[in-house]
Amino acid sequence: MHNPDWVRFMPSTSAPQFASAGDLVIERLSTLRPARRIDVPTWAEQHRRLATTNYQGLWRNDFAPYMVEPSRMVTSRKYGAIVFVAPARTAKSESLVLNVIGHRIDCAPSDMLVVCQTQDSAKQFSERKLAPMLRANRDLTDKQATGRGADNIHEKRFSGNMNLQIRWPVIGYFSQNEYPIVILTDRDRMPDDIDGEGDPFTLARKRTQHAGSLGMVIEESSPGRLILDEDWKAATPHEAPPCTGILGDYNLGTRGAFYWFCPSCNDPFRPEFERLQWETKATPGESARTAEMVCPNGCCIAPDRKFVCNQAGIWLHETNDGKDVCEIDDGRVRDTDILSYRCEGPVAAMQNWEQLVSRHLQAKATFETTGDEQALKATINLDQGKAYLPLVRSIGDSVSEDTLKALAERYPLKIVPAEARFLTVQVDIQGNRFVVHVDAWGEGLERWLIDRFDIAQPPESAPGGERDAKGNARRAIDPARYFEDWADLPGLLNSSYPVEGSAFSLMPVAMIVDSAGRPGVTPNAYRFLRKMQKQGLGQRVYLAKGSSRLDDRARYLEPEKVLQQKGRRVGDIKLVFVGTDKLKDEIILGLTRKEAGPGKYHLSEQLPTQVFTELTAEVKTESGWQKRKSGLANEAFDLSVYGKALVIILRGEKIDWSNPPHWARPANENSFAVRQQQQAAKTELVHPAPVRGRRVRSQGIR
Repeated sequence: MHNPDWVRFMPSTSAPQFASAGDLVIERLSTLRPARRIDVPTWAEQHRRLATTNYQGLWRNDFAPYMVEPSRMVTSRKYGAIVFVAPARTAKSESLVLNVIGHRIDCAPSDMLVVCQTQDSAKQFSERKLAPMLRANRDLTDKQATGRGADNIHEKRFSGNMNLQIRWPVIGYFSQNEYPIVILTDRDRMPDDIDGEGDPFTLARKRTQHAGSLGMVIEESSPGRLILDEDWKAATPHEAPPCTGILGDYNLGTRGAFYWFCPSCNDPFRPEFERLQWETKATPGESARTAEMVCPNGCCIAPDRKFVCNQAGIWLHETNDGKDVCEIDDGRVRDTDILSYRCEGPVAAMQNWEQLVSRHLQAKATFETTGDEQALKATINLDQGKAYLPLVRSIGDSVSEDTLKALAERYPLKIVPAEARFLTVQVDIQGNRFVVHVDAWGEGLERWLIDRFDIAQPPESAPGGERDAKGNARRAIDPARYFEDWADLPGLLNSSYPVEGSAFSLMPVAMIVDSAGRPGVTPNAYRFLRKMQKQGLGQRVYLAKGSSRLDDRARYLEPEKVLQQKGRRVGDIKLVFVGTDKLKDEIILGLTRKEAGPGKYHLSEQLPTQVFTELTAEVKTESGWQKRKSGLANEAFDLSVYGKALVIILRGEKIDWSNPPHWARPANENSFAVRQQQQAAKTELVHPAPVRGRRVRSQGIR
């Protein structure tokens, strides 16, 4: 029998290889297998291996025993969220993020979302934390899928149909998809409002709502927000200060705190930073080596007892009436579906007390020397694990015009105090005048405001500057429209002010001029600086540009764009970029210091009332310094800031006062001193006009 013709034209291929039903069952068996009933810390101690430069072996819960209860409660069916607030170096991300991920992969595969503070930090978490954990644990690596798209930086798939997303706080990752578990790591470095839709914690809880009692949100972070009420006092045993971010979420929960039992008296207490005591030695390091913990009964606990105290420590949560504390399984525990935990730096497993105290003392010394609070805020947030109350804001809200007037002193204007070593001039640009301050500076940058005046009339040589019979010009100064109006500013560098009790007067070492304002001010300011450079005054004339976002207090750099011409860089212009918020903090501290000494800013009773008004026109808020009311004049505040920025650029903070530069020496040795003529000196004591005299010597300031 012959085959039909069409059979001869069929391709001679073998039958397709269909998937084996048995293989499919084996491959998907993990999805059918019930979850292993084992909690996170137990799994970690039995299965998670660490491979670091310092340790090779299984995870040990006794290394950070305070993390056992919080991580054990991840599998709780009673609670829907865990909030953990602690300093850095407490192993919180290892216990509540990596161990939870490993536990889910191995015991209960399900979709997860991990949200890091930024896209870059999400990448770093994936590459530097998650990837090393997977490599060190073969059981977890074997469960990782191998198909296309199964192992990306921000998305990883595992057996059991588990999809692990590693993302950052944008609304797209907090909408549409549902997850049985969402982890927010380093919460206080995230925004409080995600694309106008709400805070991360609330949005995360909506993503787990579909999972019912199996849903869990984990939020961990060290504090990073400011205390909103400096008069706050705790109403319950563990209430946290009023803050946005994670401490606000902590107050919604059970408010757990970690307790030690004193090895001597056996009484429970909270091991907080305030309970550390030390001897005052010559250096922060020497002082820190004497640190020890003191319990409420006065018992001293040496640093080597920390491990034992951590082992015996327990978590106690607030009771529902807010009057007592109890363990988490007690029926009296605060009625909420959020578990919250908080501990401080002394318990941190990877940070000793010597480091804690040393960093605190160093940051405090920096603040006392420069007025910069950043190092102090960082060590209180990250090392001590506490919220920060800005020292400036606790003063700033209470600083009023009357307060500054009460602190003002009885010294004459236009006279340099005997303690002063050099002068600076600051110029603010207004629509119809230049506002001028002259400051005298002494050792430790003690500071006196010795002159304040306006330049309101244009030079006679300027268009419209001709004077009438009464000496008035035909128009007011207009710095934006007329470059000729800037011609009076160089003369400020030649003015001299007599030094109290001396035969000398001092001329300003440098001048700084605002470069922003109405359209036209900036190009005229740049033109003015170029003219000063051509006249050899480039090292004595500076332009200021304020920025509340600048990380540094002051930087001397080329502007990124000149005259709004994008892409054009002009190498002959440099500006003093001023970190206005940070320097305003320092100004308020200097003004409110009662004693003379380094950093004190002295005001004279003879200053015009408007100076005191302008210095108190702003108030420190959560988002920075802002005017109390729209339209308030703040020229004196801005000029005070520009003066400090100028001195920073002149390296005034680096002066060795036992051997100062020529421009900061006593008047009889100072290169910016002029000798007073007897008659001129007598006139100066009677009349307010600055004295001009013969220059002693002339040198640059560098």
